[in-house]
Parts: sequence; C-alpha cells; structure tokens
Amino acid sequence: MSWRALIGKIGITVLSLVAALIPVAAGAEVLDELRIFPEHADAVVRIAFTTRVQYLRHVIIGDRRVDIFFQILSAESSAVTETRRIAPSPSFPGVEVSYPLQPRMQPQRLSVVFSARVPMRVRPAGNNAIDVIVPDAARLVARAPVAAAEAGPESRTRFVIRLGSFPTLADMTRAAPVPAEFSHYEVMTSEARREGRVEYDILLGYFATAEAAEQARTRLRERFPRAEIIDLGEVAPVAAPVAVSPAAVPEPRPVAPPVAVAPPAPPAVTAPPAKPAPPKAAAPAPPPAVLTLPPLTPAPAAPTDIDKRAAELLASARTALIAGNSEAAVEPLNQALMLPPNRYSQEAQELAGIARERGGEIAKARAEYELYLKLFPDGEGAARVRARLAALAAPEALPAPRADRAPVRAVTGILSQYYYGGRSKVDTAFNTPTTPDRASFSATDLSAIVTNVDLTLRNRTESSDQRFVVRDTNSYSFLETQDSYNRLNAAYYDYRGLQNPFTLRLGRQIGLTGGLPNRFDGGVAGVRVADKWRLNAAAGTPVEYPSIDSRRSFWATNLDYENLADAWSGNFFYIDQRTDGLLDRRAVGTEVRYFNAGTSVFSLLDYDTSYKEWNITMLQATLQSEGHTTLNLLYDRRKAPTLTTTNAILGQPTTSIKTLLQTLTEDQIRQQAQDVTATVTQALVGITTPVGSLWQIGADARLTNVGALPSVTINGVTIPAQPATGNIYSYDLQAIGTNLYSSRDTNVFGATYVTGPTFNGYLVSYNNLSLIQGRWTVEPWLRYYTQKDTQDVKIDRWMPGLRLSYRVRERFALETELSWERSRTVGPTSEDNSTRGFFYIGYRWEL
Repeated sequence: MSWRALIGKIGITVLSLVAALIPVAAGAEVLDELRIFPEHADAVVRIAFTTRVQYLRHVIIGDRRVDIFFQILSAESSAVTETRRIAPSPSFPGVEVSYPLQPRMQPQRLSVVFSARVPMRVRPAGNNAIDVIVPDAARLVARAPVAAAEAGPESRTRFVIRLGSFPTLADMTRAAPVPAEFSHYEVMTSEARREGRVEYDILLGYFATAEAAEQARTRLRERFPRAEIIDLGEVAPVAAPVAVSPAAVPEPRPVAPPVAVAPPAPPAVTAPPAKPAPPKAAAPAPPPAVLTLPPLTPAPAAPTDIDKRAAELLASARTALIAGNSEAAVEPLNQALMLPPNRYSQEAQELAGIARERGGEIAKARAEYELYLKLFPDGEGAARVRARLAALAAPEALPAPRADRAPVRAVTGILSQYYYGGRSKVDTAFNTPTTPDRASFSATDLSAIVTNVDLTLRNRTESSDQRFVVRDTNSYSFLETQDSYNRLNAAYYDYRGLQNPFTLRLGRQIGLTGGLPNRFDGGVAGVRVADKWRLNAAAGTPVEYPSIDSRRSFWATNLDYENLADAWSGNFFYIDQRTDGLLDRRAVGTEVRYFNAGTSVFSLLDYDTSYKEWNITMLQATLQSEGHTTLNLLYDRRKAPTLTTTNAILGQPTTSIKTLLQTLTEDQIRQQAQDVTATVTQALVGITTPVGSLWQIGADARLTNVGALPSVTINGVTIPAQPATGNIYSYDLQAIGTNLYSSRDTNVFGATYVTGPTFNGYLVSYNNLSLIQGRWTVEPWLRYYTQKDTQDVKIDRWMPGLRLSYRVRERFALETELSWERSRTVGPTSEDNSTRGFFYIGYRWEL
C-alpha cells in the first residue's frame, strides 16, 4: 500500500479540507440500513451509517419531510448519490432517505421523506446512527410479543390535551395554529358549560399514555401556555369532541361529525379504508372521467364568519380547478376542511377528491371520496362520488390486521444508474527566467457509469421477521487512467425471532458496534438471556477496499442491554483478530447510550490489551431545551486507522503480512504497525436555536489534530517523516430558513473559517431547495473559498451548481447535477488558473 493511501486513511487533513470542495465519484457508501421499530409509545426510524457521524441539527419541512445536518468523523466519503427506502405497510407510512453528493468541508445533509403525514422528532443514536421518532405510533409497527400487551381501544384514546378555551366560535378561529409536527393527531372542538356560560375548547388527541400526552404538552407550551391534559377515562366529556381545526395545517385528515358515544380510536396512518356501503337509489351521476365540478352551495341568508371564510376558500379552489391547476386547489381545500363544520364542508370534501384525482394522486383521491361517503352517505353528491370511486377500480379493502402480527411478504429496493463526467483545464504562468512563460493542460478526468442496486426481500410471519439484503455498486470507467470496479457492499440474511429469543445475521455486513470491523464477511448470532439483556457472538473475515492479501479472521462476543431504567442502553465487548497467523487485534471495550427526553449521550471506549493502547476514547452529547435550542458536544481521540498488526503494510510495497515475515520479526512488524498508526483528535461544540417560526441559526466550533508519522523507506527510497498537523480550528455558522416563499422550501446560508499552523481559509455558501408542483425538486447553490498559507500562496475558488430531480412516476425519478469551478492560485513563482466542470445524469427506480 502506498504512502499516499496511508495519508488518505489517517483522517481529516489540510489537503482533504481543500480538495473536499468538489465531490467526485470515488470513495465508499455512507448510508447503511434503514430500520423501523417500536420504543415505548413511539415508533423509531433508525438511519444507520457505514461510518462514524455526529448529529448537528435538523429542520422539519412541511409535514412529511425532515432534513438532517451532520458531520462525518472519519475519512470516508460517498461515491454516489445514495438512497435507502422502506415500503409502506398496512399501518405505517413508507420512508425514503436520500444522501446527495456534497463537499466534505461543510456540514452534510440528508433528507427523510415519509409517504404520509406524521409528527417528527430527531435525535442522535450513537456514533453511527440518527433516529427520526414518530410519537405515539409504536402500535403501528411490528414488535416482538415480549413487549407489553396491545392496548385496547379505550386506552389508546384515553388522553387529550386542551389547548385553550374560547367564549365564541369566532374567537376560536383566531387561535394560534397547531404546529405541523402534530398533524398526525386529531384537532377537535368541544362545547362545554362552565359557571353558567358556554365555552368552546380546542382539543388535541388522542394519546395512549399520560407520558406521551405530557411530552406533547411540553413541546406545545410555548404556543399554548395554558394547555392541560384531560384523562377521558376519569371524566366524561360534556360533549363528544368534533375533529376540526381552528387554523390551517398542511393536508388535514378530517373525521366524522360528533356522535353521542365515547371517542373512537384514531385511524392508523395509512390503514386501508373500509369498503363503502352499497349505493342507495339516486339520480344517475355524470360520467366519472369528465370530473365535472359539483354545483355551488347556495349562500346562507345570514352567513357566519366561518361560512364567509369557507366560501372564500372554495371560490379560490374552484378557480384553480377550472384553470386546470389542481395543485393550487389543494391548499385552500385543506384550509376549508379544517374549519369547524359549516354549510360548505360537504362541497369542500367532494372537491378535495376531484383535485387529487385530476392531479394523478389516485390513492389520495380514493381516500377523500371514501371519507366523503362516511360523512355524507345520502344525497345527489353521494351518488356522484360513488360513481367516481367505482371508476378508480379500488380493490376491496380488507380488515386492517394488527400491526405487530401482520404478515409481510415484500420485495423492495432501489435501482439507480448515473453517468458521471468531469473535465479540467489548467493554465500556468511562470515568472522565473529559467522556465517557459506559460503552460496549459486539459483533460477529461472523470467518465464513468455507476450502477447501484439496493434490494431487500422480506418475509414476516407471526413467529419471525426475515430479510435478505443485497447492496452492490458497479463503476464502469471509460478512461484508461481509472479502473472499473465492482463493490459488494452488503449481502446478508437477517433473522429476528418474534416468538423466540434468537437473532441471526449471516453474510457481508457492516460492523462498527460491539468492537466489530467496519465491514466483514461472517455471522452474528444472539439470544435474549433476560428481559433487557442479549448475548451475541460473532466471527468472520474483515473486508477492506482496496483489498489486503493477508488472511485475516476474528471472533468476538458482546453483551447488550436495552432500556435499563427506560434510559440506558449499550454493550460490553471483546474481540480477538488474527492476520497470517499473528495476533492482529485483541481489544475490550464498552458502548453506553443514554436517551431521556431532550438529552442524548453516547460514549465509546476501545482498549487494545495486546498493544496496551487506547484505540478510541469518545464522548458525544446532545441537549435539547423546551424551546428547541440544541447543544452538541464531542470529544473523539482515536487511532486512525484502528491499531492492528496489519497496519505494518502501510507504506510498504506489499499488502501481505506473510511477505513482511520473510524479512522482519513479529516484534519488528508490531512496532512498525504502531509507528505508522496516527492519533487523531477531534472536538466540537455547537448550538442551534430557532429565530422566529421560519429560521434557525446554528454555530459550530471544531478542533482537528492529526499526529506525526515517521519516515518510511520503500525500495531504498526514504519518504521523510510527516509532522503533526497541529491544531486545525474550524468555525461554522449556518442560517436555515424554511417555507420562506412556499410550503416546501429551504434556504441554507453558511460561512466557515478554517485556520491551522500553515494556512487560513474562508468558505461562504448558499444552498436552496424547492419542491415545485410535487414533481420537480430544484436545488441551486453557490460556494466561494479563499485560502492563504505561510508560503505566500493564495487560492481563490468559485463553484456554482444546480441539482434537478423530476419524479416521472411515483417510483421513478430522473436526476441530474451540474457544477462548475473556477480556481486561481497565486504563488511567489507562478500563477495557476484552472476550471473544472462536473456533472452526472441518471435515474432512480424504487422497486
């Protein structure tokens, strides 16, 4: 392995900070698997990474999307735009995670999009995972039978939050809107008589436990300071709540009018609707394909304020539909349906179905039509809606199975293929008398087709949950100077017993936890030995790119614990690893995770008992206040790469320990491994706080220090020792604005100052993301970087770019990115002016 490869492995250096301004199609994948599981009353979507990361901040966009910002703590970088996906189940929406190509110097961003409206929270989950939490949704995802028994309907709907009370309905309409993160819940009004007068309450529900209700009330306290929890199991409601809303919330889900019974259980997020009742005799309906608009609702003689507002919204929606703009009609119809029941509610519900159908959103149109028939089952309008529903050829709905017992047989995944191209040109002017005045060089430096396959076959029964996962990347290079390659990133079988205590994973997989190698071929078997304890054993062969000729193997064991005192999780581990008959690594360690409300702490200790050195000492912490201010802390000191005997081949003309044994003793090889393994220290403190309802500001201060490396002799040539980088400081400032000019846009302004013993640099950037008409995603950006070092060399670099995505079908999208860089480097003896164009174009097909 070359000395250059060694430098690439030891961490973040000055060169990588500068070169990372432009992404290229090289490196490794960053995303690992996506998993959904219950935790207490919540559902957790866990995004696992193939590398160590630190969560920085997040921003919720609308009611289905959250963008998460993080930093990568190792030298890995993504080779391509990456996507992971879980298909929707009968009770829980689908999830798609996208990680686009982006520079390493700035905070990384990934997007999480749900297929249905859900409330969301985000937290770090250790040093290689981030969680998106859907509150009070544990009952909608699969869980093992050792969990608490399924709550009955009366307990699932026991608690509501009274947000406020108002003397009149008109006063109620001026109440503060409910935040979009609670759009998963029903917003209701209730009429109550107190001290001889009638008052109108706004209620939010339902919550299965008092703990879930209290967590929600805490997050709502700033907007609704008088919010209080009502236990419906202890007090009988004066009047049954009516599911309406005093203010607009994106894509509402109205429910039935009031009935004189206890509140029903809320519907599942994406549960199939019941089959409508057989149509009653009615006048013939117009042909469904025509999608004629229903007649106007006559205006009342004395309209109320609510009637006036509803009439205005419906007029706006009708104008958009007549103009053929169904997308523009959706928002006013949503607002109209969130008003208290009024004269125009029936017309608005029918128009909502028409708008969805005209926009090609057939599943949503069917849901709107079926809801109409539940709310308004009689009359001429019902006949029209039944005819349209029949024309959509909806399959007969089946009773929704229990979420934790529902059988699943599915094949899901993503196939993507992109062409990457890049061309550079460099003009150099010299100002010394012994060299030419000018030189020019241009070349195509990137031309490749990269194909990615991410495939999951899943079979879940009442007794087990089984998956087979394959992820592969193939890069075909059209350039002689660049090799083609195929990387099988993962190929494993995963078994989880739902009625027994066993788990098993066999094949190529990602380690990272429990002291395991980053990627290995082998197996991990586990058995639950107590309610919250699991014993695991693993064995296999480490896998690295580029490959190593030495024969390596390991075995390991760890003891996992989960949710001790409802807050603590982690493990204790031991690993023994061999290479060509020599001891490669022998280590013990522990991982500790603490989650409690807004506090998340993760610690990792890894000690090599053979070399008697610490491989990793790391602590991450995230603290979130009730006002949504987030504080991040990091201290990370580690060997890079992990200290192993195999490291002795770094900088040598061989990739085999067996070859080194022909000229060196075991002690000499072990000493050389220690000498060429650098120590990397990283530290960070960051804070993010909201500024108003549309903006949040984040600031981070980082420290990076890469230790010294000794001189190495290769084929008689001595490579000088590499000094330590010294402390490199980086200061980042981010301003993130959301929904500034639409309901789905983000604007990120960034500034970074980097300083080290030999250079100072500045980076400023702007990134915009806009979703247009539900199909187009447009993401332009502009970056400027300038640097000056102690050798009086100055660099100025501009880079504009544009990323476009067009969703042709629900599961098929076209994507392209174009970026251009102009760089000027001025030194004492020369001046370089270079330009570089980079682009990719391709498709993504969700299976």
